[in-house]
Amino acid sequence: MKEMLITKSLFAAVVTGLYLLAATPAGACVVPSATRSSQEVLVPAEPPDSESGATAGSQWTHRGSIVGLWKTVYYYQGQVSDVAFESWERGGTEILNDYTNPIEDNVCLGVWAQTGPRSFKLKHPSWTFDTSGNLTGTAIIRAKVTVDDDADTFSGTYTVDFYDTSGHFLGHVEGPVKGTRIRVD
Repeated sequence: MKEMLITKSLFAAVVTGLYLLAATPAGACVVPSATRSSQEVLVPAEPPDSESGATAGSQWTHRGSIVGLWKTVYYYQGQVSDVAFESWERGGTEILNDYTNPIEDNVCLGVWAQTGPRSFKLKHPSWTFDTSGNLTGTAIIRAKVTVDDDADTFSGTYTVDFYDTSGHFLGHVEGPVKGTRIRVD
């Protein structure tokens, strides 16, 4: 477990004053890494179905539904901070696989609930680690998003609150988040 500087490293820099006596956190899920490129990883756009003109798979998408697979992009201070494939499951669970190395624990779980006709909230707990792989605490990621009327994109905001292993609050960051639905064809 060499370089465990992963997703939470960059946000740790934001709250450096709060971390002076604590280890630099590392982990996965939403929080950016200083070792990552700030460039967004591109996924091809969904082409329309040639026969109907509709987007492929649209018959399975209920108007305004969040259920399905998304390419999700998190921003911090105007820069891409994380890119992930995120599955919002029926029943209220969420699975996020971000673009960090798998050795850096790049799969995380969360829960979600609908708050309005096309609005949703997410709570996503994540572990934090120091550069040696030792547990340093948790990060609680929350998002509030609204799906467009065709259920092809969502946008909203996210927050991340950091806690040490004793549950003491260490810091807070926030930013915008955007999602694009991934379809079969």
